[in-house]
Amino acid sequence: MLVATPALAQFPPPGLYACAADDDVVVGMLTLLVAGDYQWSAADGSGGEGQISSAGNSVEAISGPLDLQHWVGRFADEAGNVTYAFETDTGPVTCTLPG
Repeated sequence: MLVATPALAQFPPPGLYACAADDDVVVGMLTLLVAGDYQWSAADGSGGEGQISSAGNSVEAISGPLDLQHWVGRFADEAGNVTYAFETDTGPVTCTLPG
């Protein structure tokens, strides 16, 4: 007997993340809220808000300033240490919980 079960959505873990380019230069702070809403504060003083969609551990900005720069990536949660690895128009960006 086969039983169909709904797939469980894995939402990106909310929190305040420091984001840096490959050369460790901080590019901004990403605040992820419930259900994929985000707020972005860039190091240059610009910012905005939008939405990030997720499927499994894959994430993609679908609106707002991160969508304009085509942020697409993955997140990993290892023992409470959450890391986002994005590919963007300006190169790779990694976002982690400060601390």
